[in-house]
Order: sequence, then C-alpha cells, then structure tokens
Amino acid sequence: MKYILVRHVETFGNAEHRLNGHTESDYTDFGVKMKEMLVDELVALNTKIPFDEIYVSPISRAYKIGEAVAERLDRSFTPDDRLKEFNFGIFDGLTADEAIALDKKMWDRWMDDYNHVTLPGGENYTEYHNRMSAFLAEYAEAHADKNVLIIAHGGTVHSLLVNLLDLPLQSKWHFNIKLGSITVVDCPEGFGMLEALYTPDYDSIKLNP
Repeated sequence: MKYILVRHVETFGNAEHRLNGHTESDYTDFGVKMKEMLVDELVALNTKIPFDEIYVSPISRAYKIGEAVAERLDRSFTPDDRLKEFNFGIFDGLTADEAIALDKKMWDRWMDDYNHVTLPGGENYTEYHNRMSAFLAEYAEAHADKNVLIIAHGGTVHSLLVNLLDLPLQSKWHFNIKLGSITVVDCPEGFGMLEALYTPDYDSIKLNP
C-alpha cells in the first residue's frame, strides 16, 4: 500500500501570505500553470504507481486538481471533509498582521500553544491531527493494500505524513511540504517508510508578459 500525498498549487492566498484554512482562494496565473504541470506529473506517476483510489479535500484549490486527474484517467474520485486544511476560525483568510490587529491576545495564546488552544470558530492542531488519524485508520481498514492518491493542503499533508511515519506531531516541521509537492509513503504491513518527496520543475514555467 502506497500513499501519494499532494499539496495544491499556488493561490492568491498563498501569494499574499494569508491564513487560508477553509477560506476559498483562486489560483494565481503561476498557479494555473503549476496545476497543468502537476496534473501531467500525476498522470505519468499513475503508470508507475497505479492509483486504486483518489481522495481529495473538497476545498476548490485541491478539489480542482483531483477533478482534472480523475478526468484524465477516466476515474472517479472521493471528496472527504476530513482532508480540509486547518480551520483558523476567526483568523481564517487573514494575514498575520490582520489577525493580530483583530485579536492580539488570542493570537498570542495560540502562538504559545497552538496544539491545544482552540481558535474561536476553528480548531486546535491536536484536533486537526486527530481527524487525519481517523481518516487513515478508516482508509486502511476499508482498502488494505490499495494505493491511494490524496490531494489536499500543506497542513493536511504534514499531519498525514507524521501519522503514517508514526512520528510525534511536532516533527512535522522537519518536512518542507512545498506548493505542488508530491510525497510518496510506502506502508508494507502498516509500517510507513518515506519513499519520495519532490516537486515537478515549476521553475521552468514561463508566464506571458
């Protein structure tokens, strides 16, 4: 069983350094080109690691990539709410400066202990991590020995990865999950091994002036 974990490509929220959790954000022009290259890369990867299942976050920046891959492969795909990005609650969609201006006391509390401090209207990182654990447990039970492509978000990939590798939650910061990156984890008999972590050659993208 292999897990292919994919982070979505660049959106305006990324370019503007916003806390885009559940907030929708369109692709930048560069992100549109990244999406095309990423879809091509995933279609090619399917010839080496056949995708038995495709799961996606229902948030559009991830969903559209899954939709495009599934269409190219003439396959179905499954949205799952548990694969959504972290819910930043009252800070969702804001920049750090805007969040601090809105509620500095809450911001400071969250920064001091984001694993346990729940943002109003949102969640804490332990809750977020636990929903990834629940997704993986359910998937492994229902689809033993099947390869799965999961297209989601940076935080989601981080949490799935440390879950699969049986690492402490804080170890996620040791993995640089870039926009449009592909992470492959092999799990023979449930033992997670990092097989690959890479990005397609996005530096070669040229935008029309």
